[in-house]
Amino acid sequence: MKNRVISIFVIAVFAFCISSCDKIDEKLFEDGVHTELAKIRNKQLSNIKYYISFNIPEETQNNITGHEIIEFDFNAVDDLPLIIDFRNPADFIKSVKIDGKPIKYTFQNEHIVIRSKYLNHKKNRIEIEFIAGNRALNRNDEYLYTLFVPDRACTAFPCFDQPSLKAKFQPEITVPKEWIAVSNASLIEKKSDQDKEIYIFDESEPISTYLFSFVAGKFDSISKTYEDRTLTMYHREDDEEKLKRNTEILFDLKYSSLKWLEEYTQIKYPFKKMDFIIIPSFQYSGMEHPGAVLYRDSKMFLDESATIRNELDRANLIAHETAHMWFGDLVTMEWFSEVWLKEVFANFMAGKIVNPQYPDINHDLNFLINHYPASYSIDRTKGANPIEQDLDNMKNAGTLYGSIIYHKAPIVMNQLEKITGAEKLQEGLQQYLSENIYGNATWDDLIQILDAKTEFDLNSWSKSWVYEPGMPHYTMQKAYNENNQLTSLIIEQADPAEQGRMWSQDISIAAKFDREIKQYQVALTDTFNVVDLSDMQSNPGYIFPNSDGLGYGYFYLENESKDQILSTLGENQDPVTRCAMYISLWENMLNQNIKPTNLLDAYLHSLDFDQDPQNITLVLNYIQTLYWKFLTQKEKAIRTPLIEKKLWDKMKETHNASIKSSLFKAYYHILNTPDELEKLYQIWNKQLEIKGLKLSENDFTNIALDLCVKNHPKTSEIIKDQLDRINNEEKKNRFEFIQAAITNRKNFFESLKDEQNREKEPWVIDALYYLHHPLKAEESVQYIRPSLDILKELQRTGDIFFPKQWLDACFSGHSSIDAVTEVNVFLNENADYPINLKNKILQSTDMVFRASIIKKE
Repeated sequence: MKNRVISIFVIAVFAFCISSCDKIDEKLFEDGVHTELAKIRNKQLSNIKYYISFNIPEETQNNITGHEIIEFDFNAVDDLPLIIDFRNPADFIKSVKIDGKPIKYTFQNEHIVIRSKYLNHKKNRIEIEFIAGNRALNRNDEYLYTLFVPDRACTAFPCFDQPSLKAKFQPEITVPKEWIAVSNASLIEKKSDQDKEIYIFDESEPISTYLFSFVAGKFDSISKTYEDRTLTMYHREDDEEKLKRNTEILFDLKYSSLKWLEEYTQIKYPFKKMDFIIIPSFQYSGMEHPGAVLYRDSKMFLDESATIRNELDRANLIAHETAHMWFGDLVTMEWFSEVWLKEVFANFMAGKIVNPQYPDINHDLNFLINHYPASYSIDRTKGANPIEQDLDNMKNAGTLYGSIIYHKAPIVMNQLEKITGAEKLQEGLQQYLSENIYGNATWDDLIQILDAKTEFDLNSWSKSWVYEPGMPHYTMQKAYNENNQLTSLIIEQADPAEQGRMWSQDISIAAKFDREIKQYQVALTDTFNVVDLSDMQSNPGYIFPNSDGLGYGYFYLENESKDQILSTLGENQDPVTRCAMYISLWENMLNQNIKPTNLLDAYLHSLDFDQDPQNITLVLNYIQTLYWKFLTQKEKAIRTPLIEKKLWDKMKETHNASIKSSLFKAYYHILNTPDELEKLYQIWNKQLEIKGLKLSENDFTNIALDLCVKNHPKTSEIIKDQLDRINNEEKKNRFEFIQAAITNRKNFFESLKDEQNREKEPWVIDALYYLHHPLKAEESVQYIRPSLDILKELQRTGDIFFPKQWLDACFSGHSSIDAVTEVNVFLNENADYPINLKNKILQSTDMVFRASIIKKE
């Protein structure tokens, strides 16, 4: 009996151990890269190097074959196997060898699993022949480019696909004749082999797998030599005039960004070369591969009708990607939960870099417009996410991207600079980079460096701003003495989630008197904050909280001040204060403190006074959203002719080319009466010319699409003629793709269910805006539910920004209760929907919900 009890106990213990091991194994072997696997490999691996070759056939239907040798030092951990990521079918692996000898391995859930008994302590050399998966190779008839962020390198070749395992890459790319190849490091040899060209590259510096890159295809190149380096641009632009007009400024923006960063960081450019490749219809605006930065062509090659906003966006984009060479590439986050870390540095630095590049521009205004509206658009919603988000598996890393990491994070960094001072922040960042050069680091590493340089409690500050979602709400009350004189303001901070959270920050308050405006600086550190106004001689006409716009949150405007600001909007002498008013009034409208018609009238009134191109572009965007989303049909009928006339007249009278272009685009996006539609047709047909405004081929293409979506009677003729006007084959294909969303709506939407028809993601997004145009909203409600049903697949198959862009486009034209119902039914039927994707739905539909409520009242 005793022996039987012991046996049962041993069996039970053994079963428990097996069960525990299985739990560990589940995480190690699940699809993607789980945090547990990442931690194990951090202990197992060091000194990684990839010798990798790809043989690229000219025909896109043929497979790309690959061969690689992975060298690394191995440290055995608990006899656990080595796990190599490869997100492809098992038969894509042709052979696996160690030291030249084939070995046994298993393939499990997108992983090549090699038992530790096959590995040496320290030096190892694994050789793998494989077929490359196409998902991240972006293959076109005449070119391809890789895009491996955040976890797509393993879809192309076997690797350790996590940011903490940096490695050196030495690629060899075989391409068809007349193609070229570009990679992260310099070309060291080019060989010919019958109908192929072989490009052999130097070894790269240590980089994460998501930063490894190569581009191949038919590209032209232009180089420019400066005193200390040569930069090379590769492109496929065939418009010689556009190329000539933009090339010089592209090189100069790139080089001046580089020199600024060398001076700021006190670290020389840390990579061997600095090429950049401009890609037609690139999914992102840019991608920071060291030595081979990618940019979207429409962001770089601007039309003559480009606005100052377009120019600043381009300069900011170039500066952003250049800043990544230090912040993200040289020093990289350890895990993608801190993907925001590289983006906040890049965006924050970009703002500083662009300042000297455009000395005549108001850069405080640029920062305000760049970041606050975009950040508020997420933080005001029920789907708001913190800057730093949890991530248990790299396969979900793409869901972390969005406006919070790109726009709220720089706002928070700006606050940090105010706390520490610019000099100490710069010193801290230099220390942060030098201590982690070619390695990995965390946000907390920086906070600890800076915490030693200030008496401020940075850890508590960081907790509320970085690790909490949402934003504070502020209300203001006036306090009077016994003589009915205004003596102070009481600003109350509230947590809209009612969790008792606090956000500390400093703001400015403007009080307007008859002939002057007084400014007050206020520290908001408590639930109730008192502002002493004892120096006032009389009651102000209005009191405007957050007058420099740099405070972050929703600032409720009390009635007296609100009415005064609305009636004089645009007349304030300071462009930053005007901008802060535009943004604050917008947020008050969304929170039902201002009627949309009143705000629309005020914005239109501001066009008579504000002459700043940046502000005008912002106001025009607000006007268009108000018109299409927040006005009832009755209100539209009354105001449409007035708005059309206002925008047309302002456009004709202004001599500023940027403002003229912005006004024209707003005009033709809003126009909605037969007479104005015919006028737009005459412009497209080149019967009517606007003095001082030169329209490009892209402008005429966009006008043609606008005419079609607004049901111009000559729609078929317009489509045919516009196709004949376009010379570039890729641009012609884009136009055909998008016009189908207008003329063949049902079949077009059904086609998007096939992954192959979604490969040109920017085309898909542009087309969806026409499919869901406000004039088509009643008909396109039927596409909302199937668009939501496919979202998980989009997250799995698309690039990182695609799911959110898909949602934004799908809900862009909707504001009806029917659209709200479709969303609510979907969410109710999918209560266990992945939280990050659910949040994106709530973010993209927030304006739909608000508009449906506001219009109903």
